[in-house]
Amino acid sequence: MIKISPLKALKPGKDIFELMISDQLNGKVHKNEQLSFEDVINLFGCALEKNPSIYIYEFCGEGKTMRGIWAMTDLAATATTAIKRHEDTVSAKVASLKTDKGKGKIEKSPILLVYQHNDLESLIDLAIADQQPMESEWSQLGHFLYQIADTSLIDRFCVEFAKLEQVYLADGHHRLEAAYALQKTVPQQISSLFVSAGSISIAAFHRLIQGIDITKEALMEMLEQYYYISKIPNNKALNPDRKNRMGLYFAGEWYQLDLKPDLADLAEMPDTAILQEMILKPVLGITNPKEDTRLSYFPDGKWSQFLAQLGTSTTTIGFTLHPMEAEEFIAVAKKGRFLPPKSTWIAPKIPQGFMATSPVAILAKGEKVNR
Repeated sequence: MIKISPLKALKPGKDIFELMISDQLNGKVHKNEQLSFEDVINLFGCALEKNPSIYIYEFCGEGKTMRGIWAMTDLAATATTAIKRHEDTVSAKVASLKTDKGKGKIEKSPILLVYQHNDLESLIDLAIADQQPMESEWSQLGHFLYQIADTSLIDRFCVEFAKLEQVYLADGHHRLEAAYALQKTVPQQISSLFVSAGSISIAAFHRLIQGIDITKEALMEMLEQYYYISKIPNNKALNPDRKNRMGLYFAGEWYQLDLKPDLADLAEMPDTAILQEMILKPVLGITNPKEDTRLSYFPDGKWSQFLAQLGTSTTTIGFTLHPMEAEEFIAVAKKGRFLPPKSTWIAPKIPQGFMATSPVAILAKGEKVNR
């Protein structure tokens, strides 16, 4: 059973929108993450809705419309086994988020949870059938938000979620783990966006390794146990086009790695798991990818930055991967297996600041925080 509840939200604001757009134009990424409480109050204006609500998030882009249900997940009333995770976390990041959440700092975006439940789609259609989206600067970029304040509709959503035995965490592993850590002493709720399995898209995270002393001959000898290795014409960077194929950059040259067809057991594993268990761990000595500072991750959206970073040292090693399919990610989660950190970059990605929650801001307004 998944226990959800309506949330009190800080509505989208023009100032936070302009800050985010400015960051993007200047090549920055979410530089508003460390906003002070005073900045938050000024930028959002503490525009809290009078009543707690559930929201329908809608994104229209690339000829496709995606919708999700935005609510609070009550972790105290939801079994930990009901939220299936698939990816390991980085301890330092969890510790930092735990500190921030413990202080009641603003949550500028929800975690992303995937469900398999068709009745929720028809309920979403019913809920917004006669509604216009809330006014927001973000609508010009295809992001829309509908408020569901009717208590009878909220109750219907809660009933449908109570029927779910499991949901699958697609994004927000660090935030959820931090909330679970705090849950040991204080009941926790966490801002959550629920989307259907057919709505998500997955991009790859590529690996960059620095500071490891290994010869080209030694690396190739180890790789040849599992892969056919071919040098890429014109030394063109490879973004793999299928599963069981990876790109390798080493000593200034690009190679294509194709898993040998007789390795059937390995072929069933996600590529990130093969890379970690067969190469990074035994060959390059990266036994703990959660903590090893020699290992960096770059999503597809930062492809140019990844390539630029590869050229900064002759000893830098790069691995490029093909993204997992949604079914593959759900299958891993169902089995209770954890992939290496940064195995998936999953969309939709709600802009940070599009809507937010903050117990501190609610208290500043003299209102009660719902725990």
